[in-house]
Amino acid sequence: MVKIDALVDLFFKDLQWEQRVEKIAECGCHYIETWGGGDAAQLQSLATAGKRCGVELVSIVMNFATANDIAPIRKENLKNFIEQMDRYSDNALAAGCRQGIVTAGQSVGGRNYQEQRAALILALREAGELMAKKGFQLNLEMLNTEVDHPGYFLDSPQDGVAIVKEVGLSNVKALYDIYHMGIMTGNLSVFIEQNIGWIGHFHSAGIPGRHELFNGETNYPFLLKKIEEAGYQGCFGLEYMPLLPCPETLVKTLEYLSGNCKK
Repeated sequence: MVKIDALVDLFFKDLQWEQRVEKIAECGCHYIETWGGGDAAQLQSLATAGKRCGVELVSIVMNFATANDIAPIRKENLKNFIEQMDRYSDNALAAGCRQGIVTAGQSVGGRNYQEQRAALILALREAGELMAKKGFQLNLEMLNTEVDHPGYFLDSPQDGVAIVKEVGLSNVKALYDIYHMGIMTGNLSVFIEQNIGWIGHFHSAGIPGRHELFNGETNYPFLLKKIEEAGYQGCFGLEYMPLLPCPETLVKTLEYLSGNCKK
């Protein structure tokens, strides 16, 4: 069964981290992820709160798309990238989390596509080999360049999966963000069904606007059913910007995904 998780950074933002976890649990969600990764104490705080209320931390962010000094598409960043992957994965594992999200970085002017792609594959392979020794998984994210992330290197799901295949490690997979890829390519269910073995994590948000899933053009219950039928048993992250207050937004979204939403 697919595990629905909430991005803790976006819900109950007026509360401390531990209280956010408790409130998310009260909404009926038992998995969380975070944009954090570099703050070991924060991850421990989330994990400790989770143990009290039956919530598991399932994913962190390993690097941000705009952090040019870490971006793995820059060959000169290889050492820095590997060191950050090593450190952040240790932070995550200490908090009971076994996977993290990797971004490729912003395209580098003056360098051709193939040069940057080759650097990315090398960085992912070296990091992935190190992570495999720890039992940690990396999920490479494709982002949309039409609305939210102009200039981002990797905006094609086809190329994202091709890169993962070339890396050739079972613990390096793709993060398929339905919001981002819905904007870029559409054809969501077919792509998911054909590539489910290469997908290690999902994100979701309503199109347009990146708000609640039930206020957009995407049929999320249909997609979730297809994902489950394809045999996926990993996590499906709620990474949207709520318009409704908490806890209403999260409760209503979970009801919508289960087919019981009362609009």
